[in-house]
Amino acid sequence: MAEMKYSRYFLHELPKEQREKGFGRMPTMVAFTDADIIEGSQYFSVMIMGFEATRHAGHGPHVHKDPELLIALGTDTDNPRDLGAEMEMCMGPEMESHIITESTMIYIPAHFVHCPFRILSVKRPFLFIQCQYAPRLTEKSMKMLVAEELRDKMVFIDTDDTRID
Repeated sequence: MAEMKYSRYFLHELPKEQREKGFGRMPTMVAFTDADIIEGSQYFSVMIMGFEATRHAGHGPHVHKDPELLIALGTDTDNPRDLGAEMEMCMGPEMESHIITESTMIYIPAHFVHCPFRILSVKRPFLFIQCQYAPRLTEKSMKMLVAEELRDKMVFIDTDDTRID
């Protein structure tokens, strides 16, 4: 089939080598893009969080250069507000814990400490969406905010993007 003029804007139609760049290659990733994959795009990802997510200690505290939206969406079409899971999101340097059990959108200002983020229990898989107001993910870990014995159990990401202050 001939390539269509606007195929580059449809992630499912991108060539395999582009679909599998960066975080887009994670098995739970439903959709992923950034400026390296679709020119002009901002960082955006959609993951399906299932039962295996409770086996991980979570994503450790960090900051981003740019604002971010995190969205947890339930998949029960009869009750979409019910997340079908319980997750914890910690906010601020004092690690204020918020337990989320319903579909929720979280706004994270630029340079604001957030996480650990942990999935505590799952009754039904849900969608987790991350949108960063930037062409690429920027992230600087804040390992010193969690107990030393937890640091090796959590996921920490430090991007080499020089835009992080």
